[in-house]
Amino acid sequence: MCIPLEIMCTSGRYDLKQYILPYIEHDVTNVYSLNSLHLYRKPNEKTMKTKLCRTTLYCLCCFILIQPIAGNQANDTHEGVLHINKQKTHKVSRVKYGFHYEEIGMIGEGALHAELIRNRSFEEATPPADLAVKNGLYQDVPNPRGKNKDVFHVDPLIGWSTYPLPYAPIFISRTEENPLNKENRYSMLVNVTDDITNSPGAMILNRGYYGMNLRKEVSYHLSMYIKSKNYTDPLQVMLVDEQGKPVSTPLILDVKGKEWTKLTGILKSDQDVKRGMLAIQPLGKGQFQLDVVSLFPSDTWDNGKSVFRADIMQNLKEYAPDFIRFPGGCIVHGVNEATMYHWKKTIGPIENRPGQWSKWAPYYRTDGIGYHEFYELCEYLGADAMYVIPTGMICTGWVRQKSPWNFIQPDVDLDAYIQDALDAIEYAIGPVASKWGALRAKNGHPAPFPLKYIEIGNEDFGPVYWERYEKIYQALHKQYPDLIYIANSIIGKENDDKRIDIAKFINPENVKVFDEHHYQPIEWACKQHYRFDNYKRGVADLFIGELGIDGKYPYNLLASGAVRMSIERNGDMNPLLAERPVMRHWDFMEHRQLQSMLLNGVDCSIKTSFYYLSKMFRDHTFDVCLDTSIQGMKGLQNVFVTMGYDSESKEYILKLINLRKQEVTLQTAVNGFGKNVQAQKIRLSLEPGKNNTPETPEAVKPVQSAVTLNLNKDLKLEASSMIVYRFK
Repeated sequence: MCIPLEIMCTSGRYDLKQYILPYIEHDVTNVYSLNSLHLYRKPNEKTMKTKLCRTTLYCLCCFILIQPIAGNQANDTHEGVLHINKQKTHKVSRVKYGFHYEEIGMIGEGALHAELIRNRSFEEATPPADLAVKNGLYQDVPNPRGKNKDVFHVDPLIGWSTYPLPYAPIFISRTEENPLNKENRYSMLVNVTDDITNSPGAMILNRGYYGMNLRKEVSYHLSMYIKSKNYTDPLQVMLVDEQGKPVSTPLILDVKGKEWTKLTGILKSDQDVKRGMLAIQPLGKGQFQLDVVSLFPSDTWDNGKSVFRADIMQNLKEYAPDFIRFPGGCIVHGVNEATMYHWKKTIGPIENRPGQWSKWAPYYRTDGIGYHEFYELCEYLGADAMYVIPTGMICTGWVRQKSPWNFIQPDVDLDAYIQDALDAIEYAIGPVASKWGALRAKNGHPAPFPLKYIEIGNEDFGPVYWERYEKIYQALHKQYPDLIYIANSIIGKENDDKRIDIAKFINPENVKVFDEHHYQPIEWACKQHYRFDNYKRGVADLFIGELGIDGKYPYNLLASGAVRMSIERNGDMNPLLAERPVMRHWDFMEHRQLQSMLLNGVDCSIKTSFYYLSKMFRDHTFDVCLDTSIQGMKGLQNVFVTMGYDSESKEYILKLINLRKQEVTLQTAVNGFGKNVQAQKIRLSLEPGKNNTPETPEAVKPVQSAVTLNLNKDLKLEASSMIVYRFK
């Protein structure tokens, strides 16, 4: 029998004989395996000379055990050991990187949606439907004083004003009288009380979303609906600068009759103005109503054929998302049935779109980017469409609980939700001979849209959801078996093991793709770097529909990269990742930095460090994963690696992330790569307080260079950085 003395090592760095043999009888029969450095002692009638010798041997063994060990733990000059085994690989699917599109922070309104008029239909102050207010609180909701439950109030004429500010003989108000149609309940009543010749500078202004970026080489298409009460004179419409001075030739529009009439025209600025406005100047006394006032630049994406702002689209196009998840997010399930996403109200002429209150600031969307435009956006960007359908379940913050994480959801007509989903799919991909396919064609798109994924609910979970998922899945899959259906998981930081619920679905085999949303701190991202390695295979594919890592910039951003590495290392689960937040409006955010991919101003769209880091993953996917790891680090791991082979370009791709505030030197333990290779190196270096904004658009950018890479020598990583190497 051999008795192990538990001296473990993988290197011949220590000569054990010089430490141990002097303390052992020369005629002791012992076996030393100095390659694996297991020390065995066979029982023998000979013993150690003295108790001191035994104690000394024990201390020496402990000393050896705690020393830095090459190949597993770094020495004093190295922070860790980079292990790469070229011979140990596994096939993976390339990670699909997409966008999570949800109307928050003026991602569309005032930005991607090129409409220049704010509150064009005078509906922006419309309160959330079916939410009663009493004593300044919403009624019949849990914790009405809780977070994000302030009663919605906004100026009914937000975006509109009269000029001069002290006084103008033009009075404006929002009215429900004589609505344009049943979808647009409100309009603006204009009352001109004095001869306008006595106040030649008096006018109505719309300042847009923090001003209108007017360019002299662009034409602006104006349309509006007007209804006269007793007003008979023309209207003069023009573009003005920040001080209200005209910068365009006035457009004279005749007002005829007393029915709603659509007026149109083209305006052209004679100079560039960053924050201009639209001016409407009555030329006589009287009363009239205005509704659906719209001003679109002629240079939108696709040569003016779309509703999308061209500069923002260019940045999105350069990213090249694989898919777009739409419309969210909490917009899908709302805070009651009335505030859920109702796609049929978002298509067709803009005057027939009522818009909707939303849970997130700025709390209202015009639906100018509606269900139809969502698919156009996907087509323009070459992305597959992922439509998220409501299940009749409400945001959990707005319903009561029976017990922890067991929410009381309302009883609904589930068949109606199923039919609505079937109608939505038919609109997207149905034949033109079908009811909804014909409407798609009528709206200008006879060909099917690129719908590939249907997600059943957003952040829905629990017994009610598991039952509804099965019914919805069966109905949709029966008619559209080629679509990919996605199931939701439980939310909450404390519910870390989300996939445990897959077995609780009515038929777990129908859970084909499982959507996890993770909002966690930096420490979680570092500790969970290997979480997906432990996921059971053959259960459901992996989808991270929302990922947010909290903490100080840029370490939160780099930590999110560690999660992405874990996802691509587990590419055998056909993973998808929807990036968020995609965009925010710089002025709406009051010039506060938020780690969105793009920061949009009235005259610019800026790629941030988040954009570049995400794109470094998006542009460097692989279909073969190599066995790699960082070992031997002290404390919480904060340096990460992944490596793969791209069979299309026939290149190896090595990615490294360093969360530390200082440069890191890694010892290498590499199997299968020669000494020197010529590589392309892409490096993104970050630091606190430094990011791209409209004020500092070029502060951060990846740097690309040609280098000689030797994976058998120490590898240095710049502080707070992500690095990608590509080589043959």
